[in-house]
Amino acid sequence: MTQQRILVLDGSPAGDAACGLAACVARDGAGRLSVVALCQQAGRSAAEGISLLAEQALAQAGWTHVSRPDCVAVVVGPGSFTGLRASCAVAAGYALGAGAALIGVTRGEAMAPMLAAAVTAHGGALRGWQLVTAARRGRVFVEGVEGVQAVSIADWHPPEGQWLIAGDAAQSLPYVTPVMVSQTQPTPEEIAAVALLRLSGGLPAREALPLYVDPPEASLPADGLRPAPV
Repeated sequence: MTQQRILVLDGSPAGDAACGLAACVARDGAGRLSVVALCQQAGRSAAEGISLLAEQALAQAGWTHVSRPDCVAVVVGPGSFTGLRASCAVAAGYALGAGAALIGVTRGEAMAPMLAAAVTAHGGALRGWQLVTAARRGRVFVEGVEGVQAVSIADWHPPEGQWLIAGDAAQSLPYVTPVMVSQTQPTPEEIAAVALLRLSGGLPAREALPLYVDPPEASLPADGLRPAPV
């Protein structure tokens, strides 16, 4: 196995957890993943500047000319509308310029191996895992092995049984005696690992396009749209 270089971009976190992340992850000949460079910035506007974070990470890793990334892995959601749009656009641009593969990964896919292992460690006492992350006001995203949905905190009812819960909004929902995981976001290595597995055919293909779960906030005017100009 030859060395592979993966540029990881994540602008998905929303709300108080909002941030942008760019990392250069290398897989050596033995299949081990390691972070070569990492640039991260917190704040609601950070993801919009993810292009600058990517440039900084690539420069730190020395992946700017001959040693360009072989793969660009971007977190496609669920998460911030603006963050997803910005990070997916930057990922597409870098992949095209570097002639690299472009792979989309959800937050739950990246954390799934760790979460599944934690469920197994409890010896069958848990029904499974769910990843709860911030969405728009009064709502959260709930992702599990069956997919992702946006739910209203006020109207939500916990599933039966005991569950392993992770995510930056894990405390928002009233689960019955949940087992909480301290890790709230996927690591660059976890994102890269899923991207490489998907690249090799070990997972179904996923386009590097934003995974929008919530409907758009904008709505048509009550009187309809204005007529087209003549």
